[in-house]
Amino acid sequence: MEAADFWTKIKEKLTQKGKTQEWLCAQTGMDLQGLRNRIYKNRFPTIEETLRILGVFDTTAEAFFGISQAELEKETRKDVMLIPVMEQAFSAGHGQFVPDTEEVTEYISVPNDLKRFGSKLAASRVKGDSMEPTLFNGDIIICDLNGYDGTDGIYTIIYKGNGFVKRLQRTSDGVKIISDNRHYDPMFENSESEDFRVIGKVRAVMHSM
Repeated sequence: MEAADFWTKIKEKLTQKGKTQEWLCAQTGMDLQGLRNRIYKNRFPTIEETLRILGVFDTTAEAFFGISQAELEKETRKDVMLIPVMEQAFSAGHGQFVPDTEEVTEYISVPNDLKRFGSKLAASRVKGDSMEPTLFNGDIIICDLNGYDGTDGIYTIIYKGNGFVKRLQRTSDGVKIISDNRHYDPMFENSESEDFRVIGKVRAVMHSM
């Protein structure tokens, strides 16, 4: 579903209820001008805003975004949930600028069993080749938003203001930031650094190739 279609359906539901955009903002805590800007620019609301909006209309993401019963009964999609794809791409290379706001570009279906990693899941695209042959340019990674879980693995991180997807390995005095592609040298950051923040761990990959 495109953002324009999302807002068209929301407008239809408001009309059915005899309510206005002002009412929707009052129910969800959203800013009216921000809502109108997203509608005008064909942008999805944030994850939290989307869930609040759907809650107002007493519907689920699966129902609203049109996963039919026939689709749900297919073997490959019988247990699915929808998660947002963020506009932010994470660099498997030299760093990707991190914007001030998180924009949702679309929603995708993923296996429902990923819920075992928590309710906060989001997808982003990989940009660059430094994580090959594990991750490739254009792959979609699905990660939790729970920060560092205490174990080594592949994470999305903010490092010196840029977004990366890298393998993290704990050391006695910090963390080693590793690229699976041997043409890239590892980086190191001490445990007290303010230039390093873990967003969450990569839990699944959808390869583009």
